[in-house]
Amino acid sequence: MADRRCPYCKELVPEFSVNCPRCYRDIPPEASGRKPIDEGRAPSVKSVNRRAIAMLALIPGAVGLMGLGHFYQKDYRKGLMFLCMGVVMMTAIVMLVTSISASISGVFSVVLTVFMVIMFIGTYLLQAFDAMVRSLFVI
Repeated sequence: MADRRCPYCKELVPEFSVNCPRCYRDIPPEASGRKPIDEGRAPSVKSVNRRAIAMLALIPGAVGLMGLGHFYQKDYRKGLMFLCMGVVMMTAIVMLVTSISASISGVFSVVLTVFMVIMFIGTYLLQAFDAMVRSLFVI
């Protein structure tokens, strides 16, 4: 290969170097022999709208429709899992709350309702954080 020189300071540059050893500036792709990045090609890293993910995970999730942030990111397994969990827990909470006054064993219903609400809040926070960070667990 022919001698490569830095276009800025004219120093000899090693064959596969991306920076000049003298002035430390980046060598342009044409001068370094690297292929330039194709501007028409989509980037390899998915660009996602973080605000949309946060809104889809937080707002509908508060009423039991969890997992919509995962669906937006095309993570259908997690989205379906959280959606089913949220709907089942919200339905159970509503049924327990409506049966507390009619129930003879009101203490048991109250304890079970509090337990379900705590489970719901934990699942809600887990799905929201997982949707925004995308690294809590793999399914």
